[in-house]
Amino acid sequence: MTMAGSRMLVGTIVGLMVGVIGVTAQQRASDRGMVMSRYGYDETVTRVKQAIEGQQMMVLFTADHQQMLSMVQVQAPPMSTIEFFHPRYGKAIFEGNREASPEIPLRILVMQGEKGTMVSWVKPSVTIGKYKGLESLGRELDSTLQQIAATVTR
Repeated sequence: MTMAGSRMLVGTIVGLMVGVIGVTAQQRASDRGMVMSRYGYDETVTRVKQAIEGQQMMVLFTADHQQMLSMVQVQAPPMSTIEFFHPRYGKAIFEGNREASPEIPLRILVMQGEKGTMVSWVKPSVTIGKYKGLESLGRELDSTLQQIAATVTR
């Protein structure tokens, strides 16, 4: 891999991690959802993906942060971001307020920590719902993400 390619990879990794893990100055803890899983890391990732599909959503991409960070000699716990969405919500955004387009797809982070496996996300009512005309869609998707996360707590 070239030096430019390595920099791009590290930039992408850091961007994903900051976007999913980091709480910005504008973001409060109440803007996020978080549950502790009853299952191990691998089982949690599987259950979250199954729950996404159970909501008739499509898993678009899974970023394995641990694997990517190991490429730059960083030892990290198991950590993945699962990106997902459905065109019906894209249609609602396209027709309702296209300014919200950068907020999609939705993302859930699964991370192994000292106290167990955590599932975390930024609430769509905060990301999508801040756009005029999409407030109810944001609340609807909050409920959907809560249902997805609940599959690892029971």
